[in-house]
Amino acid sequence: MKKETPMQIFFNYSGFLLTIFSLISSVGASTNQVSPGQSTRAGTLSVSTQDQQKPVAAIVKAQRANLRDRPSKSGSVVRTVNKGDLLSLVEATPIGPWYRVRDSKSDSEGWVHGNTISLLQTTESTSTNAPPPQRPRRTLPPVSGKSYVNVDGVRVPSPVFSETKPAGATARCRDGSYSFSQHRRGTCSYHGGVAEWF
Repeated sequence: MKKETPMQIFFNYSGFLLTIFSLISSVGASTNQVSPGQSTRAGTLSVSTQDQQKPVAAIVKAQRANLRDRPSKSGSVVRTVNKGDLLSLVEATPIGPWYRVRDSKSDSEGWVHGNTISLLQTTESTSTNAPPPQRPRRTLPPVSGKSYVNVDGVRVPSPVFSETKPAGATARCRDGSYSFSQHRRGTCSYHGGVAEWF
């Protein structure tokens, strides 16, 4: 067998290295390549996730807050809102600390400072572990006498007989009693059914 010269060994080894290098480069390029369809789907997913996280309303947490005609403390006061008032966001993105809102009571629009409100996100989350959205609960008068706990975990007065409609009553039953039920299903079920809803 003929012995290879050092020059032949060098060229053979160089050719082997070039082959290995070209294989590694082609594998890396195919791994990092993203098809246009994949890019579009990723972009759509990103946008939809952001939409779900945008606040859509706010509730006033300060005792009083001013709605101004522009996003500045020097702006004229359009209306004053009180603690607990619900405001809908005209624009989800603030300008500095200012949010453009609409007062649900007066339908007035203006700018409110972010320190005076708490943002509400009413859009349902896509997470499977997230708890279901809670129903808005009606404020009932203090319960004295017979009562029960409804499906929302709220203690509700049991139906009562009264000459006049009691505060907080939601329906009058056929037997003349008044119900304080917060849900239509099952209301007055032991009192002949509902005669009138309030």
